[in-house]
Formats: sequence, C-alpha cells, structure tokens
Amino acid sequence: MKTKSFAFRVDASQEIGYGHIMRCLTMANELLNLSCKSFFICTKLDKNLFSQIRAMGHEVFEISKGHNHEFESEIDYISTQKIIDSLNIDWLILDHYLIDHEWEERFLISGLKIMVIDDLANRKHLCNILLDCNLGKTPENYHQLVPAKSRVLCGAKYSIVRNEFLLARSQSLRIRSNKKELRNILINIGASDPMNLTEDVLKKLCSNKYIKQFSISVILSSISPHLDSISSAVSNSGLTVKIFHDVKSMSNILLEQDLVIGSVGVSAWERCVMGVPSISLIAANNQLDGAIALHNSGATIVIDQSFNNNFSLHDAIDFYMNKKNLVSASKLSAKLVDGNGIKRIIGLIV
Repeated sequence: MKTKSFAFRVDASQEIGYGHIMRCLTMANELLNLSCKSFFICTKLDKNLFSQIRAMGHEVFEISKGHNHEFESEIDYISTQKIIDSLNIDWLILDHYLIDHEWEERFLISGLKIMVIDDLANRKHLCNILLDCNLGKTPENYHQLVPAKSRVLCGAKYSIVRNEFLLARSQSLRIRSNKKELRNILINIGASDPMNLTEDVLKKLCSNKYIKQFSISVILSSISPHLDSISSAVSNSGLTVKIFHDVKSMSNILLEQDLVIGSVGVSAWERCVMGVPSISLIAANNQLDGAIALHNSGATIVIDQSFNNNFSLHDAIDFYMNKKNLVSASKLSAKLVDGNGIKRIIGLIV
C-alpha cells in the first residue's frame, strides 16, 4: 500500500502565535508514527519554529511574504503551488486565517484533497474536511460556509492533543481524586504571550492572602518577547519560583500541579485531558468563544473581563481553596476531552 504524504500550509511568529503550528506538528508526528510523510509550507517570519519542525523529522519549505511584507493571496497561492507540484501529496492541510475558498478552489479542482483547520467560522471554504475543535462549535456554524458534501468535524471530541497527555491521563486523574489541598500552581500563558500576561499574573499572585501556602512555577519560552522582564519580576517577587525553560515534556510538569493559570488555546485541551483544574485568560482575540464555552462548562474559571466580571484572580483562587471545587473542576475538565481526538482525525485521512 502506498504511503500517504501530507502538506501543511501554516505560519508561526510572535505576532501570529504558535498554536496553529503546534497542532499541525501534533498531526504530523502522529502521521509519522504511521509511516506517512509530512511537509510544512511556511512563510519566513521572525521567531519561526523551522528548526524545531525539522528536528522532528519533517521537511520545511519556506515562502516569502508578499509586497510590502504583507500576506497576498495570489502570491501565496503561486508559491505554494510550485512546492506542491514538486511533491506527491495526497492531502493539503490548511491552518491559516488569511486563506479562504478562492485560494482553496484551485487546489481542489486539481484533485488534491483539502482539510481546513479553523476556529473562526467567518469565511467560506472549499474543502473535503473542515475541522473546528472548539468547545461548543457544531456543523451548523459552518452550514453556509462549506459545500454540503464537505465533512465537518466540530467540538472538543476532535481536540488535537499530543499522545503524551493521553498516556499520563490515568495517573493524573488518580492523583487528583485524592487531592487534599491547593499547593502547587503553574503559570503557563503560552510561548509568545504578547501581552505579557505571565508577569501580570505573577505580580497579582504575590499579593494573594494564601501566597505563603503555594509553590509557584512558571513556564517560559526562549522566543518570548518579555523573557527578561518576566525573569526580573521573578527575582523581585521575593518568592521561590521554579522556572521551566522550553519544556520538552509538559505532561510530567502537569502531573505535579494542583492548578494551572493559563490561556484558553491549545494548552487548555492538554490540561483537560489530564483533568488539571485551571484559571484561564484570553491571550488572543480568536479565543473568546472557546473561553466562554470552557467557563460555562465548569472546567475552568475565566477571569478575562471582556465577558466575565464575576471573578478576579483572587476570587478564583478562593474558589479552588475549597477541596470539593478543585476535585469537581478536575472531573469536569477530564469529561470534556478524552485525548483521542487526534486518532479520530487521522483515521479519516490515512
């Protein structure tokens, strides 16, 4: 049987963020385990992850930005087409907010199968499969945006989460079922954290009335634009803070945490798989709908005032100081995401 090949058209930078590229990498690594080849087609932007992608065994093809260093659909299509024509590709997987049906149509006409990963539901697509793993999304959100024959996969059932979190799930849930108190808190806003929410959270934690009972950890990335400022804030906090740099095994760190203060992007699904209670912030505009759904599920408390004025960081910590609330949030989050989403998706394209 012929080994299938996949091309991912996706970009990453401090401005764009790294959630798109990370979920594509998760898919590519799972495909590699099935002896499938994956190629990444990416715009050459500052602070990209090309070296990391290559280190995982995938080839990267770089394309240039359009005139005036802005995305231009026609130039992007032509650049991508040249690369696709040189490869024997079965599926083109798109995870890019600036690509729509006009770009996609010409590849679809050529006979190439297309999967679109989206979470905005704000533009039309021409594809074989559309994937939106945001909690609360349904095929109805895309009813008028994709052809009737397109297969639409929606909801947390299809969350793209690395296998390491599924492997740690049973152990994590067992630990949390016997949790007696809130002690270990991790701050993990994301690799880019453009608004420097990490430092803001750290400073607010310093004034919490329970702070002496907590052991605080922070995850930092070498690509963060605020690395020096956050490191300085840690030094000036007067607290003993454990800092993790460029983490390789996130699941092992999560096993040690009672609570995570983080964003509602890809990492939120990772926490859910392992049943880790959380306090969540919105680190990007596209996260609002998912944040509302997660908050309403009881799996997390979102403290972003763009839609919720009922909880501050201190209120949320007060809530989790109650053991019953900590255990309940763990059970609710684990119920949302079982960690098998990636297998469900791969099963449809291999």
